[in-house]
Order: sequence, then structure tokens, then C-alpha cells
Amino acid sequence: MGDLQSPEHASTRYSAYSLPARHWGINAGALGLGDGDLFLKLAVGYGIGAGVDVNINLAHVGVGLLNLSAGWHFIDTRYFDLGARVGVWYGHGEWFWLANPVATKLLSKIDAIKVPLQLTASSMPTRWLQLDLGAQYNYARLYGSSAGEASIFEKAELGLQQFFLRPGARLFITDRVAFEFFAKLPLYSSLPIGDRNPTVPFKHTWGMEGGLRSRLAPGLFGTVRLNYASISDVLYGARLYPAFEIEVRP
Repeated sequence: MGDLQSPEHASTRYSAYSLPARHWGINAGALGLGDGDLFLKLAVGYGIGAGVDVNINLAHVGVGLLNLSAGWHFIDTRYFDLGARVGVWYGHGEWFWLANPVATKLLSKIDAIKVPLQLTASSMPTRWLQLDLGAQYNYARLYGSSAGEASIFEKAELGLQQFFLRPGARLFITDRVAFEFFAKLPLYSSLPIGDRNPTVPFKHTWGMEGGLRSRLAPGLFGTVRLNYASISDVLYGARLYPAFEIEVRP
């Protein structure tokens, strides 16, 4: 049956790993903060082979967003792994209907394009511990926005051009339960508005999360998380917010 560290069961979220060849992954969740799980998540992924997988979030399509990504696990050793992931995120304001009133008013005026580029190293120094370190650059461009809306963009992190590190740790309590901890540490954040690119302070863009991932049954996984970030204020109305996810790997 394997455990949470086996290739068939290892989490691909914020790690160097990808889905094994000819394996499907189906994820459903809500209230996330990342590019791939913002608001709602109904993602379908498939392992092509040679460490490559592809993923699309169908729930984002349903609320007016397009979210595609591909990952490549290209270094695979006993104690050290390295993977890369690239995605594209597109939102057309008139299509987007799921947001709180502030975000809805803002998004109705704009189109946004984001291309996240991520490089992640993962290491298992012991049987019960996995360490992850990701470096990510988000290219972003906003169309139809005005300088007067900058303060809302800062709070919502919509369309930020950003470079950040994401250190994390996973503690494997048993072969089917793991605690996960991650922090988002931006080194540079700017808001592309017209010809200007004003920077956004660290205090408005950092975040952290802690969660529990469990194998509930063969091929079925559940995760609950508690997120803390400024972005939650605009998206969900509270800085501290829970999120959940169910994953099926048939």
C-alpha cells in the first residue's frame, strides 16, 4: 500500500515531486491562498512520464479563471530531489463572479495574467522528516487598472510581480499521517500599474500555514490547513483562515 513518502502517495504541493507516470491525481478543496488553489480547487493532474506531470484547475475555469501548470522532477536521489514547475494564470474581470464585494468591484475592471516559475528542492534527512525549499518568481501584468486602485491590489495580492522563498517541513508521525509547515518570505514584490511598478512592503505579502495530511483510505487523502496572511483579509474577510482539500489517486 505504501506510505506518504512513497512516489505514488507523496505530496506534489510545494515539493520537488511530480505524479508518477500514468497516474492520475484529482484534488478538490476550498479557501486556499496559492495560485493553484485560490478560492476553489477541482484540479486534475496526470503523470506523463520522465518525471513530468500536467495539471488544470477546473474549478477556476468555472469562476472565470484559467489555471494550467506543468511540473518536472528532474533530479531524483535517495536524500535530495529537485523539481521545477511552470504555470499560467489568466483572469478576465467580466467572467469572475466569486469574490467578496471589494474584490468583485476591483476585478470587474481588469484582466490579469500571471506566469509563476518555481524551483523546489526536497530532502529527507531522516525517515520521519522532509525538508522543502522553494524559490518562485511570478511574472504578472494587469490591464485596465488605474493607479488609484493600488492599495486594494496590495491587500489582495492580485497581479503582484514577485520573487519569494518558501521554506517548509513535513513531520511524518505515522506512515499515513504528516504535519506540514510552510512560510512564504517575499524578497521583492511590485505592482505593475501602467508604466509604474511601485514596490509592496514585506508586511503586506508574507504568510505562513500549518496543516495535517492523512491517508484516509487506499488512494484517498485529506488535508486541513490553517493559513495566516494579509491576503486573507480581502479574499475571505479574516487574516487567519482554514482551508481543506481532498485528493484521490486512483
